[in-house]
Amino acid sequence: MANEIAKVTAQIIYSLYNNGNLDKAVLASLRHAVTIKDHRAENVWPIMFSKMAASDISNDPQGRETRQETAIYTALRCFAIYQQGLTQLSYASSNQVSTEDKGQQLFVALADLRKNQDKQAALDRRIQNLLSATNIDSVAKSVTQLVRILKSADRNLLLDFPQLAQDLFFFQMGYEYSRKVFLKWGRQYYWQSVSTN
Repeated sequence: MANEIAKVTAQIIYSLYNNGNLDKAVLASLRHAVTIKDHRAENVWPIMFSKMAASDISNDPQGRETRQETAIYTALRCFAIYQQGLTQLSYASSNQVSTEDKGQQLFVALADLRKNQDKQAALDRRIQNLLSATNIDSVAKSVTQLVRILKSADRNLLLDFPQLAQDLFFFQMGYEYSRKVFLKWGRQYYWQSVSTN
């Protein structure tokens, strides 16, 4: 299931990137629509839902979104924020064998940014706020803000957005899963920065 989330997210990212002919209208909609329910997100729906399995799409009479929809949408929004102004694709898998075009997971990239003493205290506060969040809406908001901070640092890294979607999906599976996701992110963020000192 989770691997499917990452795979679908990657397919949607490649469609949005379209070999360098970016779908700027959809990317703009993603940046401005905070949730999948936002009317501005309607531009994203055709490309997103066309790639998803029927079992991952909500048929809830009240219109509540599935965990898959929330996870994928949030990761796509982060991609749109990070991709803005770039012509090269900002995504690459962190599971690639080749280190040349290997992507980084978000919290590994943030750990590298944390090495900057001017940014460390503010970044640590944001991470601590994220790690104390109890629901997906708070986590999505925090993750999006962290991507904006990374974008403003202008590092032009390749990030693994499908892995982020997978993590966000697991977060929503219950308390034990959410703690495992936070532990993973905490390890990536704190270990990376300390290990290089």
